[in-house]
Amino acid sequence: MDELKEYMYINELLLIYGKTLTKRQLKIMESYYKYNLGVQEIAEELNITKAAVSDAIKVSTKHLENLESIVGHYAYRQQVEALHEEIKNTSTLQEVKELLSKEEDDGI
Repeated sequence: MDELKEYMYINELLLIYGKTLTKRQLKIMESYYKYNLGVQEIAEELNITKAAVSDAIKVSTKHLENLESIVGHYAYRQQVEALHEEIKNTSTLQEVKELLSKEEDDGI
Protein backbone atom coordinates (compact mmCIF):
# COMPACT_ATOMS: atom_id res chain seq x y z
CA MET A 1 0.00 0.00 0.00
CA ASP A 2 1.50 3.35 -0.93
CA GLU A 3 1.98 5.98 1.73
CA LEU A 4 -1.02 8.17 0.82
CA LYS A 5 -3.41 5.21 0.66
CA GLU A 6 -2.14 3.93 4.00
CA TYR A 7 -2.58 7.40 5.50
CA MET A 8 -6.17 7.56 4.23
CA TYR A 9 -6.84 3.99 5.40
CA ILE A 10 -5.64 4.71 8.94
CA ASN A 11 -7.74 7.90 9.00
CA GLU A 12 -10.81 5.84 8.07
CA LEU A 13 -10.01 3.29 10.77
CA LEU A 14 -9.68 6.15 13.26
CA LEU A 15 -13.16 7.37 12.32
CA ILE A 16 -14.63 3.89 12.72
CA TYR A 17 -12.71 2.49 15.71
CA GLY A 18 -11.01 5.54 17.26
CA LYS A 19 -13.19 5.46 20.38
CA THR A 20 -11.65 2.10 21.32
CA LEU A 21 -8.29 3.78 21.89
CA THR A 22 -7.27 5.43 25.15
CA LYS A 23 -7.59 9.21 25.26
CA ARG A 24 -3.83 9.59 24.95
CA GLN A 25 -3.59 7.15 22.03
CA LEU A 26 -6.45 8.93 20.27
CA LYS A 27 -4.81 12.33 20.82
CA ILE A 28 -1.52 11.07 19.39
CA MET A 29 -3.16 9.34 16.42
CA GLU A 30 -5.34 12.32 15.56
CA SER A 31 -2.38 14.68 15.88
CA TYR A 32 -0.32 12.51 13.58
CA TYR A 33 -2.89 11.35 11.01
CA LYS A 34 -5.63 13.98 11.12
CA TYR A 35 -3.63 17.14 11.82
CA ASN A 36 -0.41 15.95 10.15
CA LEU A 37 1.85 16.89 13.06
CA GLY A 38 5.28 15.33 13.25
CA VAL A 39 6.46 13.02 16.01
CA GLN A 40 8.66 15.78 17.47
CA GLU A 41 5.76 18.26 17.56
CA ILE A 42 3.48 15.74 19.27
CA ALA A 43 6.16 14.83 21.79
CA GLU A 44 6.68 18.48 22.69
CA GLU A 45 2.95 19.17 22.94
CA LEU A 46 2.34 16.19 25.25
CA ASN A 47 5.66 16.49 27.08
CA ILE A 48 6.70 12.92 26.28
CA THR A 49 9.59 11.41 24.33
CA LYS A 50 9.60 10.92 20.56
CA ALA A 51 10.04 7.20 21.22
CA ALA A 52 6.83 7.18 23.28
CA VAL A 53 4.96 8.89 20.45
CA SER A 54 6.33 6.46 17.85
CA ASP A 55 5.47 3.51 20.05
CA ALA A 56 1.93 4.80 20.63
CA ILE A 57 1.43 5.21 16.88
CA LYS A 58 2.65 1.66 16.20
CA VAL A 59 0.58 0.09 19.00
CA SER A 60 -2.54 2.09 18.12
CA THR A 61 -2.24 1.34 14.41
CA LYS A 62 -1.87 -2.37 15.13
CA HIS A 63 -4.94 -2.19 17.42
CA LEU A 64 -7.05 -0.48 14.74
CA GLU A 65 -5.95 -2.94 12.05
CA ASN A 66 -6.66 -5.86 14.37
CA LEU A 67 -10.18 -4.56 15.01
CA GLU A 68 -10.75 -4.18 11.29
CA SER A 69 -9.59 -7.76 10.68
CA ILE A 70 -12.13 -8.96 13.26
CA VAL A 71 -15.07 -6.62 12.58
CA GLY A 72 -14.49 -5.77 8.92
CA HIS A 73 -16.56 -2.58 8.87
CA TYR A 74 -14.18 -0.72 6.55
CA ALA A 75 -13.97 -3.62 4.10
CA TYR A 76 -17.76 -4.00 4.13
CA ARG A 77 -18.20 -0.29 3.45
CA GLN A 78 -15.78 -0.53 0.52
CA GLN A 79 -17.82 -3.40 -0.95
CA VAL A 80 -21.06 -1.47 -0.56
CA GLU A 81 -19.55 1.61 -2.21
CA ALA A 82 -18.27 -0.49 -5.12
CA LEU A 83 -21.70 -2.05 -5.56
CA HIS A 84 -23.30 1.40 -5.45
CA GLU A 85 -20.97 2.57 -8.24
CA GLU A 86 -21.79 -0.49 -10.33
CA ILE A 87 -25.51 0.12 -9.88
CA LYS A 88 -25.12 3.80 -10.85
CA ASN A 89 -23.41 2.72 -14.08
CA THR A 90 -25.96 0.04 -14.90
CA SER A 91 -28.55 0.84 -17.49
CA THR A 92 -31.37 -1.67 -17.01
CA LEU A 93 -33.43 -2.82 -14.08
CA GLN A 94 -32.59 -6.44 -14.91
CA GLU A 95 -28.84 -5.72 -14.68
CA VAL A 96 -29.38 -4.03 -11.31
CA LYS A 97 -31.33 -7.04 -10.05
CA GLU A 98 -28.56 -9.37 -11.23
CA LEU A 99 -25.91 -7.30 -9.45
CA LEU A 100 -27.91 -7.23 -6.24
CA SER A 101 -28.59 -10.95 -6.45
CA LYS A 102 -24.87 -11.68 -6.98
CA GLU A 103 -23.90 -9.48 -4.04
CA GLU A 104 -26.59 -11.06 -1.87
CA ASP A 105 -25.09 -14.48 -2.66
CA ASP A 106 -21.65 -13.11 -1.70
CA GLY A 107 -22.98 -11.99 1.70
CA ILE A 108 -23.37 -8.24 1.28
